[in-house]
Amino acid sequence: MRYVALVLLLLGSPAFAGTPWDVVVALAPDAAGRAPAIAAVAAPLRLTARGRLSDGFASSPTARALPWRLDPSRILLFAATDSVQAVVAAAAFARMPGVSWSEVAAWREPAVDRIGRATGPAADPLLADTRQWGLSNAGAAGVYGGRAGADIHARDAWTRSTGSAGVRLAVADTGIDPSHPDLAGALPDGSPRIALARDVTSDALPAMADSFGHGTLVAGVMAARTGEGPHFDSLGVAGVCGGDGAVNPGCMLVPIRITRGHTGSASSTDIARGLLYAAEVGARAVNLSFASPWPSRLERLALAEALARGTVTVCAAGNRGYTDGAAPQYPAAHAADGLCVQVGASDPWDDRAVFSSYGPGLDLVAPGVDIWTTFMTYPSSAGAVYDGYVAASGTSFAAPFATGTIGLLAASRPGLAADDFQPLLRLSADDIGAPGPDAFTGAGRLNAARALEWVGPDRALAHREVVADTWRLAAIDTLRLDESGFTLLDRLGRRALTQRWEISATITVPDSFADSTASWVRVTGTNTLRDDFHLAWLAPWAVIEHVGARTLRVRGSLHRLIDARLGDSAPDTAVDTTLLWIPVPPESARFAITLLGPRAAPAVSAPGPGPRPRITLAPNPAREIVRLRGVPGERVEIFDVRARRVAVLVLSGVGDASWDGRDRSGRVAAPGVYLVRASGRRDARLAWLPRHR
Repeated sequence: MRYVALVLLLLGSPAFAGTPWDVVVALAPDAAGRAPAIAAVAAPLRLTARGRLSDGFASSPTARALPWRLDPSRILLFAATDSVQAVVAAAAFARMPGVSWSEVAAWREPAVDRIGRATGPAADPLLADTRQWGLSNAGAAGVYGGRAGADIHARDAWTRSTGSAGVRLAVADTGIDPSHPDLAGALPDGSPRIALARDVTSDALPAMADSFGHGTLVAGVMAARTGEGPHFDSLGVAGVCGGDGAVNPGCMLVPIRITRGHTGSASSTDIARGLLYAAEVGARAVNLSFASPWPSRLERLALAEALARGTVTVCAAGNRGYTDGAAPQYPAAHAADGLCVQVGASDPWDDRAVFSSYGPGLDLVAPGVDIWTTFMTYPSSAGAVYDGYVAASGTSFAAPFATGTIGLLAASRPGLAADDFQPLLRLSADDIGAPGPDAFTGAGRLNAARALEWVGPDRALAHREVVADTWRLAAIDTLRLDESGFTLLDRLGRRALTQRWEISATITVPDSFADSTASWVRVTGTNTLRDDFHLAWLAPWAVIEHVGARTLRVRGSLHRLIDARLGDSAPDTAVDTTLLWIPVPPESARFAITLLGPRAAPAVSAPGPGPRPRITLAPNPAREIVRLRGVPGERVEIFDVRARRVAVLVLSGVGDASWDGRDRSGRVAAPGVYLVRASGRRDARLAWLPRHR
């Protein structure tokens, strides 16, 4: 209870007293017409109808056939006056025809451990002051001590990416102070940097208003403007993706208020709506620094749906490390299914913070102790006042380090898929604690610089979605599913004899990759299950079981019902045979794979005839003028290593041309290696002369 008391004193109360309890009712796919009858039952239960989850959202054209896809139009919401009434109502709804499942919404608390007032003399911007140790840790010479380099290596990361105004990052929280100078500002086109704000609760408060304080703190860690100078008596902080202090303002911020009134508590129904809204406006990531021990099916489905629409959720691991740190905290625990990124907290010595939870699915840790960030420029609803900045601790402030890093990655490599970020952050983390991934620190401490190295211009990236090419019977046993909603299993009491089939496919590594290639399964586009007969819920899963010289083998499982109550190996005539397979028949099995690794070096071909245009290397134009020789009149294109066309030349009547290192607009091209492609049936032969400008 330590952090709850501190939040109460410093920001405001996260308590649930007097707050309506939401009841969630999911209609069966064929029960759309039953909504009025179900709504009529709510009256004697003294419930208030809140409409559908889809209210206020654009309809999505995506398919809903898989059990982990969410159709918001089939989710009805009701408000009960207390928890007892909510539990009774949820049980009554679950027994009604046409209802697939029902639940009482779970409440989430902000994952704050403590907040403290600034101490010591006023300083220059706090990154230079060494107080922002999470970005750059000075070790014993710094204000907080610790170990030098126990940080996310932000300074090195910023040499590769400082974010982009075209990348939207959402903050599902208590709102954002829109007037804070370290958060506000304008994008290059003159539009505001903080935009598309939305209150997804039933309140009528301004969407962007933060009266509690938590959302403003989180936003500052993630994207406070970097390098633009001091504020508030020479104070100021840097954010992970806060731009370069000049023409690049960093990533765009989308505030989504998920808390009701002036409290810091969020319902899983409002969180689900917040995630769907983040996906609707095209946010690449949404930060969710809330946690509690109670799971929510609706929230889990919203995580999966947002991911399928291109938005990854970054979740705080929770602050139960003092008591039951290994217990699952939700929604972060769904990282074990690949549905989000779970971030714990580390301290300046690269140890797990003592308050940080380390439940199932922990991906990595990030700085979360004494983190300087933005505070509101006005008092909180509880009367808390700080001078624009404050130091705070909690996994609430570890998570936005990872969210900001995703902003850097998305700006640097727009082709990354939403479910690439979790494995990429794990792959690039600095191992701390026990060697290798461990329960207390996951894959290690966030390293933004190494993550950006992994997606640099010298790395090839490929996404492959393949159908299964092999399946075999692996075992026969009783399948147990802990939740309702799969119709045929519900008829059998969610326990049935099944065959577990192992489904696999082979993926060939493209020639554009060198031999050393990282790979992982993406849950979006994969529809096989875990190798188990006891499933808490249905979620996509697969594993890369074999890596060859130029091939990968991926495998997952499907179940086929053979329960005697349906007949031996065949159902009664009323059951579609395709429904015997959970979740799909083998011929419909799909796997989504990402490949990431060094580009294969392009071959420099000898002059001579050839059936296709060929590619060869040109020297660095910053040092030399490139002279090309080939077929007179031949068109020659020059590309950078990101395959962007830089210049186009035409060989003269005697078959030569020179490139002075300038692009098509006349600007000097950046130093580096460039590719030259000749369009004719012969390669352009390259020769270069000493620079003589």
